Amino acid sequence: MENERNLMTTTEAARYLGLKPSYLYKMMMRRAIPYYKPGGKLCFFAKADLDAWLTRVRVKSQSEIDSEAARYSISRESRK
Repeated sequence: MENERNLMTTTEAARYLGLKPSYLYKMMMRRAIPYYKPGGKLCFFAKADLDAWLTRVRVKSQSEIDSEAARYSISRESRK
């Protein structure tokens, strides 16, 4: 039975996110990314928190934008 750890070290989190550790530290100091600091010194990251952070701002595709614009235009014309 494999025991998977839920928390990552700063180095592991940086590797997981594809960032340099120095940039991850900068983001931590700005409080731009969630992390845990249980002992007051070492920092840990939950994989679920990192996944949520990675997917927090989704950029729509051009086809999604076009279909939203078409729906908006139709709804505006029907109000006239």
